[in-house]
Amino acid sequence: MTNQKKITDGEPLIGTITITHSGCGFFVPDDSSLSDVYIGEGYLGMALDGDRVKIQLDHPSGHGVRKFGHVVEVVARSAAHLVATVIDGGRARPEDPKNPFDYKIIDPPAGLRAGVKVLLKTVVFPGDGEEPQAGVAEILGAGGEPRTEIAAILRSFQAPEAFPDAVRQHARQLLGRLNFTAENRSDLTALRCCTIDPDDARDYDDALSFERLKNGHCRVGVHIADVSAFVTPGDVIDDEAAERSTSIYLPDRVIPMLPEELSNEICSLRPNVPRYAKTVFIEFSPDGERKKYHIERSLIKSSRRLTYKQARQIIDDETAASALGDAALVEDLRGLHALAQRLRAKRLAGGAIELNMREMQITFDEKGNATGLVTVENDFSHQLVEEFMLAANVAVAEWCKQNGLPVLHRQHEPPSDEAVADLAEFLSAAGQPFKPPFQRERLQKIIDKTKGQPEARAINLAVLKSFSRAVYGPRGDIGHFALNFPSYLHFTSPIRRYPDLHLHQMLDKAFALTGKEKLPVKLRQKILPSATVDLTKLGEHCSGRERRAMKIEEGAKSFFRLQLLDATPQREFKAVITGVRKFGIFVEIEKYFVEGMIPRWLIERKGFSMREVNPNARGADAKGFHLGQEVRVRVINLNLAERYCEFDFIGVAR
Repeated sequence: MTNQKKITDGEPLIGTITITHSGCGFFVPDDSSLSDVYIGEGYLGMALDGDRVKIQLDHPSGHGVRKFGHVVEVVARSAAHLVATVIDGGRARPEDPKNPFDYKIIDPPAGLRAGVKVLLKTVVFPGDGEEPQAGVAEILGAGGEPRTEIAAILRSFQAPEAFPDAVRQHARQLLGRLNFTAENRSDLTALRCCTIDPDDARDYDDALSFERLKNGHCRVGVHIADVSAFVTPGDVIDDEAAERSTSIYLPDRVIPMLPEELSNEICSLRPNVPRYAKTVFIEFSPDGERKKYHIERSLIKSSRRLTYKQARQIIDDETAASALGDAALVEDLRGLHALAQRLRAKRLAGGAIELNMREMQITFDEKGNATGLVTVENDFSHQLVEEFMLAANVAVAEWCKQNGLPVLHRQHEPPSDEAVADLAEFLSAAGQPFKPPFQRERLQKIIDKTKGQPEARAINLAVLKSFSRAVYGPRGDIGHFALNFPSYLHFTSPIRRYPDLHLHQMLDKAFALTGKEKLPVKLRQKILPSATVDLTKLGEHCSGRERRAMKIEEGAKSFFRLQLLDATPQREFKAVITGVRKFGIFVEIEKYFVEGMIPRWLIERKGFSMREVNPNARGADAKGFHLGQEVRVRVINLNLAERYCEFDFIGVAR
């Protein structure tokens, strides 16, 4: 980690303020060499979350080295638009709890009524006049309705939706002049390969092939849609893709990074049609040791489009294998499966951390209402694809690092000492003793041991929260801590992630230097001027867009899970304790993944204390709580428009 410069007390600074849900703020100076500054709840002035502000430093009032300060001026507002709910009297209350100001609506549209959610455009900001004022830019609909709530989430994060006309026009032009040839490419159309994706996949960006070699080794081909063959740096599609940086996966639809003409048609590796790809061929020994690899531009023709379910049945069931009518493909799939399991075993034995996070898919009716939750199993068919995508990413990362190709790497640094100490305290409270420093083998044993137990989700979430945030950046020497790879990047999803697309574009520049369809292990040439693009800024932008997408996706999932809970007549549930605090306990209803807090007074009136007890204590006799403990709760207030749920405490589960 880089050493940060010391900030002098009393020195004015300009930077960005982030306000937490608890009401305090953290100031990030424009000068990245300076440390963050804590801004107390009463010292924010009129600053809102994301504003650029000027602060004055104060002398620390407590122990340690944390710097304290107060906002003296709002330099620039982060955004003029905000989502709000109309209240009586032509006023609206912002949906973001971090904005405590009510806004007067200027010239409210006729018929605007209380409870309707709107997108406001601020005219007078807090502190700039007698009261904040805004006009209605868009009426989103009645609060609590699915369309309204998803629109509110998207508008709150300024998410993109429709593509600009110029982008769509250019995409249609590309679609109208398709002519796939093997010029400057390896013609692999005779090579048997297939795609394996979820049932509802609409774009197919990776395919796999498998060959047994005469030396007893096997060769796996990882074929990735060559989006950069159609999206060149600086064109209108590239600019829009860079701005979006990632596709956003809502439970009921996708907001794509690329227009559908590319993502679903031109670039998608559809079966039985020629498509451009970038291929990584990797040779493995029988025990799963990688022997060599090479990268090439290719023309492929996928033999089959398989779902995970079909792949699983073909590998595991002779009847399904016979029904496929392609014995060679069956042999390929079984060879891929056996090798993937060896690679997976070696990777986990080598120290990779694998969390057991149960993934739930939400189902819908024709009106867009949530109807249920279906568990998505991370079975061996998913693992088959995952292992070879990881292997390809690692191989390309190594090539880029060796040859000095300026690309975005996936950087995941080790957790801080403080985070490891907090995790150890959490795990010990959950009955799983763990002491710093970080111990990969011990932690994985805890994760595996508690799989399927009530405390499993809480433990996995705690481990995840202890990790540093993975980001995109230019350094290839940081590696990926959780995966335990010394060098890593994203190569396999250029349809939905811009860092992958940018990497493919940079590889094209390397191919141009060779004049060949294959890249040598050592290019032995200066590939590009270092000033081609500011990778640090691009990495920060892509990392920010990734965080935005995650917040949008989780917000949408949370709403639909609440809708499912609201739709059931049942009001008493079994829940699991995910956190114990002095003011109450946090619990999650297992069936719906809905989390909420039970205040201390609702617990103590039942005769239970708020002390944490021995993790092995069970039942009502414990009169206390521990993480992962099962309790009974009653839903007493569920508000879809405000997207929250309150619980009453019934007692411990028996």
